[in-house]
Amino acid sequence: MVFRWDMKNIFRTVVCTCLLSLFCGAVHCAREEKVHKVEVHVSFYCYRVNGSRPPEILLLKRGNNRQIAPGKWECGGGQVRDNESFETAVNRQLYEETGLRASHWRPVDCYEIKLSDGTVLPGLSFSCRAQPDYDVKIDPREHTEYKWATLDDLSDIDFVSPKMKQIIARLLIAQGRTW
Repeated sequence: MVFRWDMKNIFRTVVCTCLLSLFCGAVHCAREEKVHKVEVHVSFYCYRVNGSRPPEILLLKRGNNRQIAPGKWECGGGQVRDNESFETAVNRQLYEETGLRASHWRPVDCYEIKLSDGTVLPGLSFSCRAQPDYDVKIDPREHTEYKWATLDDLSDIDFVSPKMKQIIARLLIAQGRTW
């Protein structure tokens, strides 16, 4: 049997590698001993390509009532539910937070959310291309505003993390080569 490296296999490999590196040996013991339950998150970097204009990324401003990084800009995401795949979770999060549907999903990065009590929540981020209608409807419980930003717009934005700005820049540069 020949093993094909299609996107599904690449996706599985990236996910497994990221999760194993985040959880180390704890996951192996946890399942066997039923000791640990891990909260896992997904996030999305949703871009759009509009004819001859530069590609843009969707940015969401976190509400001031949020426990983590209030008032800062992000791309969106949230918790993976019990028995939910990463693919299902990230599609659900995109729709719940923005009303958008997307395609061209690709794993981008692993990340950690560090809570004030020392808890670390592992996460996996994905890039995706917004469907052509672009009718964004933000959830006011989570975000106060949104904007589509080009590479040139990124310098003055207060992101949740510096790493996020780097990932967005790489993504927009890569998409700029294809439009």
